[in-house]
Amino acid sequence: MFTDLVLKTLDDEPGFFEVVNDVFYTWTDEDQIDHRYIVVAGTKTDLASIPRFLRWAFNRTGRSRKPAVFHDDMYSKKWRTRKECDQMFKQMLIERGVSRWSAAIYYSGVRAGGWTRGRW
Repeated sequence: MFTDLVLKTLDDEPGFFEVVNDVFYTWTDEDQIDHRYIVVAGTKTDLASIPRFLRWAFNRTGRSRKPAVFHDDMYSKKWRTRKECDQMFKQMLIERGVSRWSAAIYYSGVRAGGWTRGRW
């Protein structure tokens, strides 16, 4: 479950946004343990990094917006392994109403291109 997300555009950094409020994502794992991840106000994001040739099919400001903010933050903090961050991204997309087919494509994209954000 997500709390509300408020973003502001950054005039000095086209394509980037700043998170205005602390935003939370909570989930229960397979062992029925509750977890919470927080993206703090002031965090910068480019939302989903969708290649230009695919932007007609995938809207980076649609239902993928919140999961993308969390995914960017998880990568920047090296929250867990890159694969675990990518799997969480897919889970969040599905929870936000993105079809399993589209979520699988997003997932494939971050698996294929996520290495450009560094290794850990």
